[in-house]
This record gives sequence, structure tokens and C-alpha cells, in this order.
Amino acid sequence: MFDLRYHVASLAAVFIALAVGIVIGVAIASGGSVEDATKSFREQQIRSLEQQLEAAGARADLSEDQRQAVEDLMNEVYPELMADRLAGRRLAVLFLGPIDGEVRRAVERTLIDAGARSAERIAALELPIDAETIDRLLAQDPAVAVYRGGARLPDLGEALGLELLDGGDTPLWDALASEIVEERTGALELPVDGIVVVRSWVPPETDDPVEQGRANETAALVTGLLRGLDGRGRPVVGVEASTVEVSDVDVYRDLGISTVDDVDTLAGRIALGLLLAGAEPGHYGTRSSATDGVSPPIEPLTVAPVGG
Repeated sequence: MFDLRYHVASLAAVFIALAVGIVIGVAIASGGSVEDATKSFREQQIRSLEQQLEAAGARADLSEDQRQAVEDLMNEVYPELMADRLAGRRLAVLFLGPIDGEVRRAVERTLIDAGARSAERIAALELPIDAETIDRLLAQDPAVAVYRGGARLPDLGEALGLELLDGGDTPLWDALASEIVEERTGALELPVDGIVVVRSWVPPETDDPVEQGRANETAALVTGLLRGLDGRGRPVVGVEASTVEVSDVDVYRDLGISTVDDVDTLAGRIALGLLLAGAEPGHYGTRSSATDGVSPPIEPLTVAPVGG
């Protein structure tokens, strides 16, 4: 497990590097000297922040100072780092279970801060599923009846994932929305450029064979759905709050989906924004599940020269 001082050191290193990247990008775009820009930045900002972090890390009883130093640094870098990262992109949010208000607010704030209007569509699935009712609904339309039966649940989930990404004609969502959708905003007319996934339903621990059967059927559908979402090469990011008791990072990892394990924090929102913008896939955050660091690598931001 990582202790607080480890988090402070990791976050400080990441955000100092990101801040330098921003300054370098601005200097290049404006035709100025990179050496002069970075020297000035180090003298005026980085040295001061590093001194604060060193002083805070010297004593374990200064945890509040540690947190404040990191927060100050992130707040300073955040606006420039996120500006227009997702401008013009259509993005969706899928809750595997009921909508989690805290996570929804964090995701939507990330999209807006990064220049996206908001989520193009938000859907929350009604879980666990009732496979018999799903079969009856599918049987009513010959075009989708091929997906009937428990053995086809993974295929049904995959097809639902592709429809959610691609938009346009969505016969499966049209046929099953009344049964599997708990809440939805936005239309499915246009394709999306990326999607955020939140698993808010947890399979119950039960000895009841009926409940266990429904949980297994739900898992089969959800696994297929996640495969479908990852089937177009667009960014798919599984997120969760830093306070969850049962993490789903391993579930996403097994399916090759990137993750952010602390989306309720400023660092987590930055990682999410970068991943949706096409940064290096991986598993990011400040918990032990974050095997690839706090944040993805980042290319320096560039801005147009004044008068250019």
C-alpha cells in the first residue's frame, strides 16, 4: 500500500512536469526561448513548490500541509492543462447500475473543463437483468430475435455496446430500452468519440440459486457490453471514486479498458481528460490499483502566437 507521503511525492512530480510542459508549449508557439521560459518558471514557481513539499514531507504530522501543497499546485496547473483538450468531441457516460451522483458530477465537470459541451448521452442500466423478459422482447422483432437465449448474452451485450458508440439505427436499444434502461438522457443519433463507464451495481453475495443465476446472466451481458464498447478503437475509460470499498479496476483491466481510480479528485479528472483526448492507455490514479502512475504522459500544450 502507498502512504500519504508517497502520494504527495508522486503528484508533485507529475504536476511539476506537466506545468513545465505547458510553459514549453507556450514558448515554442510564441517563438520565444524555451530555455528562458523554463528558467523563469523554475525560479518563480517550481522551486517554491518543491520547498513547500520538502518541508511538509519532513514531518509526518504535517499531512494537512502536504495535501494543501499538492492541491495548490494542481489548482495552478489544472486550467491550462485541461483547456480545449476535448473541444468538439462527442462523449457518452454509461452507468452499469444506478447513476452515482458524485461520479457523474466529477465526469461532467471534467468534460466541461476540457472544452466538451457535456456528455452527449448518459445512460444507466437496470441491473440485474431479467433474461426471460429480454428474450420475450427480442422475440417481438425478427431483426433482433437472433440474440435470444442465455448463450447469446455476451453477443447481445457486445452488439449493444457497438450501437451505443455508433448511434444511428439502434434496433437492440429500441427493443430493450423499456427493460434494461433505468435512466437515459440524450439521443442515440450520432456516434460518440469516447465513453466513460461506471459500474455502480455490485453482484450480491448470496446462496440463492435464482439470484446467483441472475447475477451470472448479468455478468455475461455486461462483459459483452464492455467488449463492444472497446471494439471501435475509441477511448473507453472505466472510472470510480477514490472512496469505493470494492474496486472494479481488475474487471476493466482484464478487458483491456483504461481506468481512473480517483475520478472524484482533481488528479483523477486530469487523468480522465487526458485519456479521453487519446493519451497513453493504462491504469491511473493514487491507489494501489493504479499500476501506470498518477496520470498518463502528456504532450506539451501549444497555443497560437499572438497576432498569428
